[in-house]
Amino acid sequence: MSISQPSYSFPIEQILEPEFLTRNFWKCNYTSAKPELQYWIILPNNVKPTKVEPVAIPEVDLTNIGQYNSIDDSPYLEIEVVTEHSDYDINGSDWLLRKIALIGETVLDFREIEGKSTGKYLDVLTIKKIAGGEEIISRFTVLKDYDRVQGGANLFCVKATCLAGDYEQLAYKILQAVTQWELINKSNWQMAESLTPFQCEAAEAVTFYVPVSWEIKFEANNTPSVSRFVFSHEINAENKGVINAFFYDNQSAASVTMVFDKAFGRLAHIQHELAPLVKVKSLNPAVKELWSATGSIERKEENFAAFLEINIIRTTHGWYYFETIGPKPNLENYCWEINKRCTAMIIESFNNLKFEKIQQADEPEPQSPVDTPDTKPANKWLPDNWSVLSEDD
Repeated sequence: MSISQPSYSFPIEQILEPEFLTRNFWKCNYTSAKPELQYWIILPNNVKPTKVEPVAIPEVDLTNIGQYNSIDDSPYLEIEVVTEHSDYDINGSDWLLRKIALIGETVLDFREIEGKSTGKYLDVLTIKKIAGGEEIISRFTVLKDYDRVQGGANLFCVKATCLAGDYEQLAYKILQAVTQWELINKSNWQMAESLTPFQCEAAEAVTFYVPVSWEIKFEANNTPSVSRFVFSHEINAENKGVINAFFYDNQSAASVTMVFDKAFGRLAHIQHELAPLVKVKSLNPAVKELWSATGSIERKEENFAAFLEINIIRTTHGWYYFETIGPKPNLENYCWEINKRCTAMIIESFNNLKFEKIQQADEPEPQSPVDTPDTKPANKWLPDNWSVLSEDD
């Protein structure tokens, strides 16, 4: 994320007294759209609705479902609520950053909020120069919720905007508006898809989740010592992402370098750029070590270029290599975001189906916007929807 030098405050704790908030704010119940999009939001008394019927904003693939403006001669404040539907699960943070890039905002400050099982969310402060040379400050927050009628998820964003010169005067009123809102008919599943519980016997019993839209294939000659799986994602009959997975016991691979050489060696002859593997912190208590690297892979003769991410997990009993290949980050589609979310879900739920997290020192327990998924692993070795890998895979 590109961040300019902060020069504006970014409060995350409210200092306005409860009595002041009670006297100077009101609760707006928005019910002008279908039930899945209805919400409530706390607004300053001088900020009133100016647009309540849903209005499409095609240039950024959003629908405005509420616009509120200050109506007196106090510093101008505008608050908007927008939404977009997604058939596949992505991080709310990635979705919001994409929208911020589309509208040309520059990030000043942010905080990332980790859901227990539903991905990452974002609270972000931005600046933008408008016609006439003036600058505006905006603060955004994001929610995600399953759509019980059409499936998939609805992503929502609240945006509060004012002139840069008025921002410090309005900062805590903005904080109240962008953090005090919620869906009226919120479901109990804040993801776009159901989850497929992966289960196999490798060096140990291995379980984790993948979104149900991902197809799973396996090598016919897999053994507990060495095995391979492929997770692939198709959109409109086109492959938009693949995760190659290789599992090794401690006798087959003794180090992260050996795992990388064994698994990635089959692609080493293809032109690629890859940063060195770096040991990163994992909050998954089942993961002893996590190594990661990103880069790109290219076949010029096929006019093929793709984003590449490698993650290697070590547990007490074995090594687990996951190699994600798919479109690079772009503003044309969500394929990169979909692949990123699936990869993260595998790592976070690896032998950890309750999505438990190691609590870091001096950090509060993260609040989960959803209960633990209640999907249980099937009590069998090869589910019916898994298929055998062919020589071309």
